[in-house]
Amino acid sequence: MKRESWTITSRGEWLDRRRGLLTASRIAALFDAHPFLTREQLAGTMTGHHNEGDSAAMKRGRILEPAILEAMREEHPDWTIEKATEFWTLPEHRIGATPDAWFTIGDSGERGLIQCKTVAPEVWQGRPSLAPQLQTLTEMMCTGVDRGILAVMVTSRSLPLYEFEVPRHPAAEARLLEAAAAWWQEWDAGRIAPAAPAEALEGLLDDGSTIDLSSDNYLHSALPDRQALKSVISDAERRITEIDAHLKAAMGRATYGYLPGWAVTYRAHQRAERLMPAATIRTLRVSAKEEEST
Repeated sequence: MKRESWTITSRGEWLDRRRGLLTASRIAALFDAHPFLTREQLAGTMTGHHNEGDSAAMKRGRILEPAILEAMREEHPDWTIEKATEFWTLPEHRIGATPDAWFTIGDSGERGLIQCKTVAPEVWQGRPSLAPQLQTLTEMMCTGVDRGILAVMVTSRSLPLYEFEVPRHPAAEARLLEAAAAWWQEWDAGRIAPAAPAEALEGLLDDGSTIDLSSDNYLHSALPDRQALKSVISDAERRITEIDAHLKAAMGRATYGYLPGWAVTYRAHQRAERLMPAATIRTLRVSAKEEEST
């Protein structure tokens, strides 16, 4: 796979080089998985009709990026961590990437890249969403390194930092390249490509790992609340089903029904046939466990 890189000398030059490319920070838009950018807006950035601007999240990320790297230096005193200054491309695929930093591990000389992210505590769910994972994976693909770290700082009072290993993943990379090829094929024909399927990628990137959440004080109080709320929802849904069953039986073949204070409609409508393709989808389940006695 052919790779090219340029040293970034100015923000203007960097913006010019990336304008006609699918960049790592935007590639999630191909899967409708980008939190701030649609496929239509992605097309607009390439034609110059859409300006991404400078959002509060982007400003927060720039300000805190040095803090993330400094926190990683404290956590890994034997690592050399340096700010990245290169823009990388896969010219044959029209994909580009700008890693945030490089790390080199002690005497082994193992090298990898770092992608820094910040996230508000009210939206943090304990692991990064698909978009930054795809960004990091694309950066690794463009630079050719085998190891990447997605470093996420939660902007709560204590500013905790979480590091997530992102290994090379040939199957996921193949999906990225397929989505990019589909985008450019439609783009060159003057069209915007439909969204590439994201569910399969999410399944591929699920590494099956286990994490100890014992130190997460929020979850100690939140999970009992979750369990209680799920019970309330279940009871409410069961009651609604009972009421609807009685109501449908009472309506019979009638389309409209009425009683003081209420109007009821029970129309027939056509539902289009839809075949759902096979997909790997992650499912969240939480179950209470009794503490073991000691």
